[in-house]
Amino acid sequence: MRKLMLALGVVVLVGLGAAAQFHYAFYYDTTSGQDVEINLMNPMFNTTDFEITVYNAFGVEIWSAVNSLTSAQSGFLRLGENIPYDEYAWGVVTVESTDRLIIGVEYLMDGQLVSVDTVVTQVPELLSSDTYWLGTYYSQVADAETGVIVMNPWPVTTACTVTAYNSQSYSVYTRDFVLAPHESEYVNLTSVLGSSNLLWGLLDVSMHGQAVVLAVEYYGRGASGLEIDNVTEYYY
Repeated sequence: MRKLMLALGVVVLVGLGAAAQFHYAFYYDTTSGQDVEINLMNPMFNTTDFEITVYNAFGVEIWSAVNSLTSAQSGFLRLGENIPYDEYAWGVVTVESTDRLIIGVEYLMDGQLVSVDTVVTQVPELLSSDTYWLGTYYSQVADAETGVIVMNPWPVTTACTVTAYNSQSYSVYTRDFVLAPHESEYVNLTSVLGSSNLLWGLLDVSMHGQAVVLAVEYYGRGASGLEIDNVTEYYY
């Protein structure tokens, strides 16, 4: 039987903040009939303590809990059962832990599973002197549509630049983002690009100082009509 995550109290929260060494982040959405189930697994040999925190689109903390998992133990929680409905209840979830975790994220629409993602890579720390890039795929071909969510997983203001290139290598969209602590921004590429047989290719994000986390929603081509991927690790 799976174990439901429960808050353990403020004293534990304070202690974990100093001991946490691993920092994970991913996208959630509990608006418009959507929900998210988070499955946490401990692959290590020792007990791992963790704190999970949910922020709304403006970066305001709306829920948090602390718990622990023994070696090879797994636990889960359904966000819709823990946070009140609000039109801004979407954005970034962070997980701070004392050791490595594997996080399975199930995205639901009207109670039905539509997408599953696995988060194993923590948010990287960047050298302040260098520029880093993360990238992913987008498509606006035929009935395909792509939504892009740019999230700040840090308690400080973070900036990045997002650029979309079409299949012929031309830049078709670019935008600079300045995100407040834990703030998220959503871009509907259909609204800014429309559709075309050439509108697919590389979605590139340049980062300097602090890393952002990217989530991509793919509509219209899968069996469920929605696929969600989290992109954390930079490629260069």
